[in-house]
Amino acid sequence: MSSRSIPKNHWCDELDSFSREHEGWRVDVRVLSARGDVRTEAHGLPLVGVSCDAPNSGRIAVLAGDRTDDHLTHEIANAVAVDIERGEGSERVRIRAADGSETSVDFKASQ
Repeated sequence: MSSRSIPKNHWCDELDSFSREHEGWRVDVRVLSARGDVRTEAHGLPLVGVSCDAPNSGRIAVLAGDRTDDHLTHEIANAVAVDIERGEGSERVRIRAADGSETSVDFKASQ
């Protein structure tokens, strides 16, 4: 899988573009805590978007689900790094936070 780190001043543009390209794709959202605990926030929900609050802001939100009873809004308050990974049959947005946690949004290319 190839990985590309996104400079902070390009987060909004890159995430907006990535979200438009992948809107409606089924995603899994997982959070790895600084202690190494993993929790699944969403499994197989359609992507609404991944966006930042404002240019150079550390706030990023992941939105998935198209029904009121099956919807996720996951916020990262102090993001420090954003990577986009692409491989055969899969893609991922990885967001690292200042507290050491990491959020991954995994896409399957067979949409």
